[in-house]
Amino acid sequence: MDSMVTLKEARNYLLGLPERLQDHLDEDYRRGLTQLLDRFEELFNIIAGINLRADEGRVIDTAEATEISDYGFVLLLKLVDLMERLDLPHRRREIEQISLVFARWTISYGGTINTLEPLVNAIAQLSNLLHDKQALIELCALIDDIVAHCSAELMRDDDEDAVRAWRLLHVNRGIVATRSHDLDAMKRAFDDFLRFLPGDAQGFFAEGMKEMDALNYPDHVREIMEFYSQQNPSVRLH
Repeated sequence: MDSMVTLKEARNYLLGLPERLQDHLDEDYRRGLTQLLDRFEELFNIIAGINLRADEGRVIDTAEATEISDYGFVLLLKLVDLMERLDLPHRRREIEQISLVFARWTISYGGTINTLEPLVNAIAQLSNLLHDKQALIELCALIDDIVAHCSAELMRDDDEDAVRAWRLLHVNRGIVATRSHDLDAMKRAFDDFLRFLPGDAQGFFAEGMKEMDALNYPDHVREIMEFYSQQNPSVRLH
């Protein structure tokens, strides 16, 4: 999978899961999966109806978009948990890509994103598969939108865990922006890193400078990384 999944592809993938997993399911797991996929089918029908009404100019409000988004992520996390219990990491990674579908849909209706873990994993997986600069720039734009639509609670970032999702989102965003060689994408990512994670910024940009040498980045990329590595944020700006 080397591109972002569409709503139709996500639906078709989920409908085909029972057949893909038939050698891994006992009766109880099969029953649980069937019930979960029935809920997904209901969700996709709701989303399709909303999209159809939106085409006719009847758009839902942001609170409803957020509620539907939250429900989608709840179902997704249940399915991810099932893949973990079945010890199927490859299937888990495939399912996590569907989180990008929910994120794009939420953003399109101005909703709020309250769940980050599957999104962070999906972004990291997808970015490792992308090499085309334009595709990386498009992924940067999606991450920009995800950051902008995260809940205030996520943005508050009270957790000090180095592998917390909010921090990893910005680390991945910075890496993807750097690999895109796009100065605007890099500036947006790096400015937000300084804004939201001042305590982590110095370490991130120091590592970035090491990558400049190791991977022989172009001069214009090196220059902007060097500029940000010389910044010394000491307080939170939010």
